[in-house]
Amino acid sequence: MTTTLALAARLRALPDDALVAVLRARPVRRAGVSDFFDLAEALLDPEAVQRALAPLDRLRLAVLTVAGRAGDARSAEWIAARLSEHAATEGATTDAVRAAVDELAGLALLQPADDGAAPYDAVTGRLDTWPALGLPGPAALLDTAPPAAPAPLTADELAAADRLAAERAFEAVAAVSELLAELRREGARELQKGGLALPAAKRLAEALAVDAAVVPVALSVAARAGLAAIADGVWLPTDDADSWQHATTAARWHDLAAAWLDGLPADLAPLLADRSRAPWGDALRAHLAWLHPASVAETAERAGAHLAEAEWLGVTAGRGPGSAGAALLESGPDAATAAMVAHFPAEVSQVYLQHDLTVISPGPLAPEVEARLRTMADLESRALASTFRFSAASVDRAVTAGETAASIHDFLASVSLTGVPQPLDYLIADAVERHGRVRVRDAEPGAEGKAVVRSDDATLLGTIAVDQSLSALRLLRADDTTLVSRFPRDVVFWALSDARYPVVAEDASGVLVTPQRARVAPRGPSAPSRDPAAELVARLRQADAAEEDTGEQWLARQLDQAVRARQTVVVQVAMPDGRLVDYLLEPTGIGGGRLRGRDRAADIERTLPLSSVKGLRSVD
Repeated sequence: MTTTLALAARLRALPDDALVAVLRARPVRRAGVSDFFDLAEALLDPEAVQRALAPLDRLRLAVLTVAGRAGDARSAEWIAARLSEHAATEGATTDAVRAAVDELAGLALLQPADDGAAPYDAVTGRLDTWPALGLPGPAALLDTAPPAAPAPLTADELAAADRLAAERAFEAVAAVSELLAELRREGARELQKGGLALPAAKRLAEALAVDAAVVPVALSVAARAGLAAIADGVWLPTDDADSWQHATTAARWHDLAAAWLDGLPADLAPLLADRSRAPWGDALRAHLAWLHPASVAETAERAGAHLAEAEWLGVTAGRGPGSAGAALLESGPDAATAAMVAHFPAEVSQVYLQHDLTVISPGPLAPEVEARLRTMADLESRALASTFRFSAASVDRAVTAGETAASIHDFLASVSLTGVPQPLDYLIADAVERHGRVRVRDAEPGAEGKAVVRSDDATLLGTIAVDQSLSALRLLRADDTTLVSRFPRDVVFWALSDARYPVVAEDASGVLVTPQRARVAPRGPSAPSRDPAAELVARLRQADAAEEDTGEQWLARQLDQAVRARQTVVVQVAMPDGRLVDYLLEPTGIGGGRLRGRDRAADIERTLPLSSVKGLRSVD
């Protein structure tokens, strides 16, 4: 029997880090848990056991079933041999069983021992109740063979998948790049309950030119690759986003695909690798349902998120993986990228500049050209042939970032297949001339407000003062050429810039400065402020050490647990001559300083003084 008594003793003996790991994998309510017996009872509560069993795959459930039938601890070799006799697990190896045993022990579902392992009685008992819950019982878990694997994709199906996959991969890279650019311009608020705020979702969908349902997929892909993260409840690019956006399309897809592969759950990755050249779809869903019989819906939802990202990234296309997807699953991202690049359209580094101030790219732009062009023109449409448009505001934005009329003209002349049209020349010259008509600087110490807005153009300043889009700045007129705001200089500067006014920022001495707007989020999740599992372990250790006589208190709790469970245990008793004798005893009561129980070996009733009882251990 492997009962609460055995688990309590094991938990007490575990190092703190191992105990914390158990509690992270099996969270319990801390209320009412004052010692290791309480913790063991909480972990072996039927509902708690069910929550731990439900996500397990069929191999781990089968290990628990076979080991539970044995009645005592058995080795991994013995368990593997028994599993090989059943249709569901006939291919199970000793190494796979040993790994499963280690995982189950870490979940406090199975008790490891020198000669093997055995599940706790509460676990075996819960599995026996599964048929009444509509779940497969022990026999069904062992004897239900997996669904048949589908036939591989044909050559024609693979060729079609490759074409579609390349198109999707290229679009995904462009969409993530656009997402990061939009997040850099303005972050996206994340709701406390999870998911983007509706206005942010709509804005991102419009910027990416996709349906709103695609935005969470793009955001998940970017986050998984470490390109976007949440900081203070707002989605922002990370430090790595800028270098990624300047890399080649092939290198960018490589990073996204590698992150998708690394993010696959441990149970899903080998399954997908085994089906790297076969259709997924219904056949894959059927296999997942067989693999996780107690959590069919949850598994389908969990896998569905990864499969949706695979389809969006071009790892799969339609029925299953293309050549690049198969290479990714079999050989890794380098081989996958080599296969994918063969189907990518060639990048171009020159564009057509039109008299209507538009820019037409005859193909996908090289990243370094596109990044520079986007600092001075707005994207109108993105496709294999993208369109950009110049405006006074876009040129003003470039000048604010440090460009000059000469640097803009030189760049455009170097990339244009049609020269620089005269209307564009006029626009650049006019925008540069207008730039700086509005100046923002910090207010003098002690002055009213935090920022000062100045302009010699009284009409322009009056327009700013009554502009409803700037009402949040609380701009107040100080004189004919000055407005003041209670907000800092940079906040006022970017608000005026977004409203498309020709604004510059100055330091206290009047020297032009370029405020840095972009915020970045730290890569990876931030460390939680508190760890409930570690806190509970610390409290249990403190309570254990606070007892006046820890050894006696522990022995008393062990005996009490054995009496309540009517569990046969080995009791170590000190004899008058100094010898230690073990009795196989089923305790029946404690009182008057004595332990009463039935000696199972001698089949007699014994009464032992508690003062002579030196130890207790469960019988496995």
